Amino acid sequence: MRLGGRLAAAIEVLEDIGRRHRPVADALRDWGLSHRFAGGGDRAAIGNIVYDALRRKRSAGWLLGEDTPRAIGFGALLLEWGQTAQSLNDALEGDKFAPPLLSDTELKAVADRRPGDAPDAVRADIPEWCVPLFELAFGAAWVAEGSALATRPPLDLRVNTLQADRARVLAELDGTGAAPASLA
Repeated sequence: MRLGGRLAAAIEVLEDIGRRHRPVADALRDWGLSHRFAGGGDRAAIGNIVYDALRRKRSAGWLLGEDTPRAIGFGALLLEWGQTAQSLNDALEGDKFAPPLLSDTELKAVADRRPGDAPDAVRADIPEWCVPLFELAFGAAWVAEGSALATRPPLDLRVNTLQADRARVLAELDGTGAAPASLA
């Protein structure tokens, strides 16, 4: 499956979640059961797009000018996956399984809007009703805290020195972006 098929599947799952008001894990599982052709890597990528879209729902919707499953799916790739609107359209062009390309209106919205210009609640990726609670809990740093909560969490790996040595594990992880750190 290429990016277009994965994005289309993620949009389908997001539509199912919104339409049937069901848990994400259930919607992903049911999509996987009804689409047996998708392998484990495809299912993982689809799940990543869905979860990224839901974490960044407010900012993705604001970026594309609407709060639809399609907009937040595309927004997740633009905000979290390092894609630009043009590179995304280029990657999806000619893919018969991809959703329709970003329209001229959507391209203009993405070009005209910068995430830093968004209202505070959008930058924090939290609902409006949570703003007073975040202000109370985090004070002046509430936007930064909300924004941090909307990103993927860091992953820490530890080496079992009875099974492998640190240098060998670092060699295995070379090229993944993993950064070594020493622990006390």
